[in-house]
Amino acid sequence: MNNIDESQVILVDIGNTRIKYSLLSHAEDEPSACEDAKSLFFFIDSQQKISHLYIASVRNQDLVDEISTMCDARNIIFVEKQTEQEAFGIKNSYANVQKMGVDRWLAMICAAEKSKNAFFVMDVGTAITVDFVVDGQHLGGWIIPGFQVMRNALVASTQKVFANDEIPTTFGVGTDTEDCVASGCHAALYGVYLSAVDYISSKRTEFDIILGGGDKKVFAFLKSADNMRLAHLVMQGLARYARCELLK
Repeated sequence: MNNIDESQVILVDIGNTRIKYSLLSHAEDEPSACEDAKSLFFFIDSQQKISHLYIASVRNQDLVDEISTMCDARNIIFVEKQTEQEAFGIKNSYANVQKMGVDRWLAMICAAEKSKNAFFVMDVGTAITVDFVVDGQHLGGWIIPGFQVMRNALVASTQKVFANDEIPTTFGVGTDTEDCVASGCHAALYGVYLSAVDYISSKRTEFDIILGGGDKKVFAFLKSADNMRLAHLVMQGLARYARCELLK
């Protein structure tokens, strides 16, 4: 298999809101995004020769099946990754691994490549997921409403509370209702981060923090510590599988 070039492999991450994609050769770069399979294949068809498509999805199966059918029509080998009990030295804590979203599993696979210490990996998107790994053992994790879900739920549940579309990148307090909502949701997310630091600190004195997701800019106010790494979690988790299976 080692005659496959990384530019012949495309990685596809179907999240809750968008489809993100990247060539394996560009897995460390910011991924591109589109809304539907037609747009995805407009890019695929523009490439010289895509031989493999690696995909992970947290959405319903219909879109995955559509992409699989379009791959078949082009003789592209279609590989969908699922959550596993163990891979790359990571042992899953879930008794039923199919109950864990593949995005969380791939985030851990990505993070484990970037850290030789204990770590927690935090994916900041529509939902925020946090997972803790010590000595290769997944201890468990958290799932929290993301910034926009939290803000929208607050506005929908109250009559005189309003919000704007701004996502804070500096930490502070608000001086009008819209700013108070944004700052309050921001503070709640920061509380999750601090709780994660507190929890991993109770297990190991040395640990790393792997941070990713489309809304990770909400933590831009943090000074990037020596033990913090930024990553395109799902994409780089898929890349690790693809390189292992195709190139070695």
